[in-house]
Amino acid sequence: MVRARRAAARRSFAFVAARRACAVATVIVGLVSTSEAHAQLHWGASAQLGGMKRFLASRPSGGDDAGFGPAAQLSGHLALLPFLHAAAYVGHDISPLGKTARNVTSGGVRANGMLPFVRGTFRAWVFAGIGYAGVYQQSYHATFTTADPLGGTETKAGRVEGAGGGFFEVPVGLGVSYKLYGPWEACAELGSKIGFGHTGSVYESPGPQLTLPDAAGQNVFPAGLDGFAVGLTVGVRVNLGQSRP
Repeated sequence: MVRARRAAARRSFAFVAARRACAVATVIVGLVSTSEAHAQLHWGASAQLGGMKRFLASRPSGGDDAGFGPAAQLSGHLALLPFLHAAAYVGHDISPLGKTARNVTSGGVRANGMLPFVRGTFRAWVFAGIGYAGVYQQSYHATFTTADPLGGTETKAGRVEGAGGGFFEVPVGLGVSYKLYGPWEACAELGSKIGFGHTGSVYESPGPQLTLPDAAGQNVFPAGLDGFAVGLTVGVRVNLGQSRP
């Protein structure tokens, strides 16, 4: 009877020890996995300068299209998966338009899909996202032909007042980078932006306000809608917290 009890006690002790060993192993595996995840955390930022051309849709007859203008962008990214990075961006560009210019400031989020077949000192990615752009068209002076009281016409100098608005944008494009030293890289992005949901006096009737001598309550037609844009920017990119080799 005593030997049977001792044998049962040894088996019970062995079972408890095995369970504790399994628990310890599970904790160790969890810690190692967490450590690996932290070791592979990858994030960074970039600053870029370049140019952008905006194309206006729904322009009035004879209206000017927007020209090429300078552009700048700041962005940051965080690796969710080895080949998928979540990013946020803020940008600004100046869009010349006839005698005036429009200041466009935008910001939003996007996903960067890293191209796995580009390796070594080079990186490449495609991106797509959603954002919002605020627009301010600067005031300018111009001459306008108006009807006179005798049924003829006359030319007057007037001032088109500043006007604002905004729209949603979908940025898409391709980016590349080249490793320079340590975490620093040279980078470039070629992208386009698709605009929709335009609001504000710069886009909607009756349009920007026109100030003329002896003529109150006048407006000019909106110049058009920012339906599409294409731009190229170059700059520097820093990648931090890179994964261990």
